[in-house]
Amino acid sequence: MNLVEIIKNQEFFKNLIQKKENDALSNAIIFFCEDEFTSSNVLVLTALMLEYETFELFNEKSSEFLRFQSGVDLDVKNYPKNGQKLLVSDADDIVNECFVKPVNLKNKIFLINNFDVSTDEAQNKLLKVLENPPKNVYFLISAKSEDRVLPTIKSRCEKIKITPLSREEVEQFCTDTLACILGEGYIGKTLDLAQNENLKTITNLAVSLITEMKSSKEVLKFSKKFLEEQIYTNLILKVMSIAIEDIIKLKCDCENLCLLKPYLSDLKDVMPEYSVEALCEIAKLIGHFLERLEFNANITVAVDNLLLKILEVKYICK
Repeated sequence: MNLVEIIKNQEFFKNLIQKKENDALSNAIIFFCEDEFTSSNVLVLTALMLEYETFELFNEKSSEFLRFQSGVDLDVKNYPKNGQKLLVSDADDIVNECFVKPVNLKNKIFLINNFDVSTDEAQNKLLKVLENPPKNVYFLISAKSEDRVLPTIKSRCEKIKITPLSREEVEQFCTDTLACILGEGYIGKTLDLAQNENLKTITNLAVSLITEMKSSKEVLKFSKKFLEEQIYTNLILKVMSIAIEDIIKLKCDCENLCLLKPYLSDLKDVMPEYSVEALCEIAKLIGHFLERLEFNANITVAVDNLLLKILEVKYICK
């Protein structure tokens, strides 16, 4: 099964089909999804659903799908034009273009990706046409963050949140088990991780922070390694969290539920060094660090403190 087929079977998309059949579909829909790869496909598929009664016959290799995706169709307009950020000039173009009647389709459709990174000025330019769109004009919008979309825009759109896929669904697109775990149900993120040549190095480092760091004397050494991979800080912390969870599962005789299969031998070796209480407290420390990551002005000091606290908890709760 391909991604388009999976999208067709999602509850949110079935609801859209039902609304279209009942003539109750909004002319402005904003999809919130952390994965741009998924949301861009959702926009194209929704456009096909609006235009063709036979849309269920199409997939991402169909000529109709490719035509809408590439932006070569006269009545399906793709924005932003630079592929990254909606500009004021884009918004002006959309406002002008939406009053031009469709040429070869029954509707004029605007596919607008990455809407949440556009400026307030660009968003404000679209307020009037979103509130009172011309006949047979649809705006299909995607955004990663709901917080970065103006409330006035959200109030004029039907809002749909696209949830992550299951591990089983993701594994249909990627054979890299670790990438599937860390991709958190998002196809684009999973495929990016699978193609990342540093993924193995990052994972080895994250696991070593749990299995090899034994004393405060080693903190500087491991901190240095961590900071050498600083651009992957978020990923390192997530792998560390998975390693902690796997040790807890091992303590509970649930080895079959462990995710870091290639590292089970190392995790089993250090299992006696950690009490369940210590593991739970360390998981909280990592979670808190992740939450505060963007606010850490001095990442070096923050990493040093985290590693020291992990050791402290490890031995206090032994």
